[in-house]
Amino acid sequence: MIFCNNTIYAKVWKVKPAEKYLDLQISTSEKGQDGSYINSSWFPRCIGHAFNSLKDKLKEGDRLVITKSKFTNEKYTAQDGSIKSAFRFLILEASIEQGQNPANAETKAAATPEPAATTTAKEDECPW
Repeated sequence: MIFCNNTIYAKVWKVKPAEKYLDLQISTSEKGQDGSYINSSWFPRCIGHAFNSLKDKLKEGDRLVITKSKFTNEKYTAQDGSIKSAFRFLILEASIEQGQNPANAETKAAATPEPAATTTAKEDECPW
C-alpha cells in the first residue's frame, strides 16, 4: 500500500453517496512535455474525515483538493478460481476547492487579509 500526503487536484464527475462513504468518479490531469494535457479517470472512495467533510456538500462539477489518500493493489479470487488483483484508491482527507464559482468568490475575497503597511525605512537601516 502507498500513502500519499501530497495535494492532488481533481474534478468530480459523479457522486454516489452511501451511509458511511462516498463513491466518486473523478479526473486528474498533468501537462505533458509537448504542452498537451494527459488525463486520467479514477473511481475512489471517500472514507473517514473526507466523508464527514464532503458528504453534504460535494456535487458533480466541483473541484476537489485531496490532501491524504491511500492506494492499494488488492488480490481477489475470480469466479474461475484464478487469482487477480484490483487497484483501490481511498481518499482519507479532502476539501472542495474554494473560489471555483462566483458564490465562493465573495467568501474568498472576504477571507483575504489587507496588505501590510509599507515602511519608510531605508535599505541601509535593515539589520541583515
